[in-house]
Amino acid sequence: MYRQLTDQAGKYLRSLYSQDDIVGQLKHKLADLMAQGDANADAACHVLRLSRRTLQRRLKAEKTSFQKVLQEVREILAVNYLSDERLKSIEIAMLLGYSNISSFTAAFKSWYDMPPARYRQKNLCT
Repeated sequence: MYRQLTDQAGKYLRSLYSQDDIVGQLKHKLADLMAQGDANADAACHVLRLSRRTLQRRLKAEKTSFQKVLQEVREILAVNYLSDERLKSIEIAMLLGYSNISSFTAAFKSWYDMPPARYRQKNLCT
């Protein structure tokens, strides 16, 4: 099931973002890295074959940062994972690289103005 979810997440992200720009490449790689529990700047630089400074410079040229891109990927994947009723919120939190459910819930509330459980209920029951 884990591999199926990561494949699904990767396909979803590829459909949203062009792979030609650094932001699109980074988003795609972050989805894979999150699934491996290693979504950090050093790991991303390694898989992109860039120095940390080069990645920072290229992201700055596109008016973004590593943290902003990571947050965007987490937002998209959170909603995608919540649509799968088999996944519990704690499992989603771990898949997204959060150390606990509280951190995930707080982040989700900041993005969507409601906790993940309410979002799931509201969007799956309609």
